[in-house]
This record gives sequence, C-alpha cells and structure tokens, in this order.
Amino acid sequence: MNDRQMNDPGPWLDEAARLWADHLANAGPERLRDASGCAGWTNRDLINHLIGGGYRYSMLLEGASAADTLSTRDVDYLEAGDPIAEFWRSENAFRAAVGSADLDVDVDHRAGRRPGRQLLVMRIMELALHSHDLCVGIDAEWEPSDGLVGFLLTDAAPVIEELRAAGLFEAPIEPASESAADRLLAFAGRS
Repeated sequence: MNDRQMNDPGPWLDEAARLWADHLANAGPERLRDASGCAGWTNRDLINHLIGGGYRYSMLLEGASAADTLSTRDVDYLEAGDPIAEFWRSENAFRAAVGSADLDVDVDHRAGRRPGRQLLVMRIMELALHSHDLCVGIDAEWEPSDGLVGFLLTDAAPVIEELRAAGLFEAPIEPASESAADRLLAFAGRS
C-alpha cells in the first residue's frame, strides 16, 4: 500500500464499490427474500438500503438535511428490475456530489453533523461491510483486499465507534481468527 492510497480514499471507494457490485451480480431474484447478514434484513432490504445510501449521501453533500433524506428510506430501488444499474446510478450520483462538494463543510447526517469528507469514509465502510452481509445472504466468500481492510481498520474505526455510540453498530465481538478481515468484522459487530 502506498502513501497516496492511505491519504486518498478514492482507490478504496473504487475497490469497495467493485466488491459490492461483484456480489450484487450474484444475488439473483430467487435470493432476495433470503436473510442477509444484517439482523432482521433480507437481501432485498440490504440492497435497497445500500442503493438508497448513495442517494442520501449525495443529498447531504448537496446541502440537504437529515430530515430531507427520510423520504428516500421508503423508496423501492429494486422495483425497476436491474439492481446493478440502479446501484451504479446511486454510486455515480454520490461520486458526482463528492466531486463538487467542499468536503470540509459539515453535513447533517442522522447520527450527527460531520464533515463531508467523513461521508466518503462512511461510504467505503458501508460498501465493504454490507458486501460481507450480502455474502452471508447468498452463501458467497467475502474476500476484500488487505489494503481495503487496513484502510477500514484505521480510517473507519473512529467512525464505527461513533456510530456504535449512536446505536447504529453492534458491540464488538471476539474475532473468528487473527486475520485482518476477521478482526474488522468482529470490530464492526459481525461474525
């Protein structure tokens, strides 16, 4: 891992989006009602949440309030029938917002105000961890790169702790092994 990647989250966003999209491509319609790795959510719920997250983060970066984003939580993004295309529409909207926003300006996230730059880290975290949750739901192997896991263990750890305090993450658990990926999952309350 070079210094550029540690300071520039862009490559990690690209990798996390590919990781999610690759697993999404294997979540056919017959698996949508199956339980995901997120307690109480089906694969459909999880996919819908992640697609909506790209739109919500875009709205926040463009100056919307957390209350303004509430209506997006009831949208069925899978209704159009092509979850991969809808994911990329959402992801491209997020990336366009990142490209035009002042990322040092605070946004009104539902877990509290935070710099827009932190939404970028949160999106990487969301894509990577929810790709694990989708893998659980479709019985697939989750194999993020060591670099992506390292980024999340360093740059996303304080965000996870803050979101945990807001009730948005489960308590950490004992890792299944000493691998970096298992340590990340355990830290994020996943097994």
